[in-house]
Amino acid sequence: AVDAQRAADANLDHETPLSEVFEDQIACADIVLLTKADLAGAEGIRVAKEVIAAEMPREVPMLPVVDGTIDARVILGLGAAAENDLAARPSHHDGEEEHEHDDFNSVVIDLPEIVDVEALVASIKGLAREQNVLRAKGYIAVEGKPMRLLVQSVGERVRHQFDMPWGMRPRQSKLVVIGEHGDIDEAAIRARLGV
Repeated sequence: AVDAQRAADANLDHETPLSEVFEDQIACADIVLLTKADLAGAEGIRVAKEVIAAEMPREVPMLPVVDGTIDARVILGLGAAAENDLAARPSHHDGEEEHEHDDFNSVVIDLPEIVDVEALVASIKGLAREQNVLRAKGYIAVEGKPMRLLVQSVGERVRHQFDMPWGMRPRQSKLVVIGEHGDIDEAAIRARLGV
């Protein structure tokens, strides 16, 4: 009954900001790259293609990608001439006189050098689970390691690897945490990260 009441209320925004971003990007796409294909598997890729195709206003190529590796020639110089076809690429905000772009918010957290990488990963997963954090990314100094730790997360999926030596750069750990506007609570994020 509550769902029916919500659906009937024209004053309620029925879509999340994230779903609007997804739909706007799909409407404008000339090619779709399906990242993390190795984690999704064949069935996951098939389902993703179905979901995306249902939102697409026209057929475009969809390519699975592993580790962000794709030949630049595939995605550059498509000759799509998107600027000649803007009417076929509508946005959720077309026709609006004014629109706020504060649906998402971020905070930069300075961290001390860490000792336990897995504890940091667990804390980042906890941010996604407990505080609806959508994304976190940054470079972290790990005690006793000459290389910086690159950390990237989407939801509870956290990836980390040592990417390059600190060299002459200061060993400063910074983590950017991104979420929907109402979900970013800097104090709670700091507490979860132990800073």
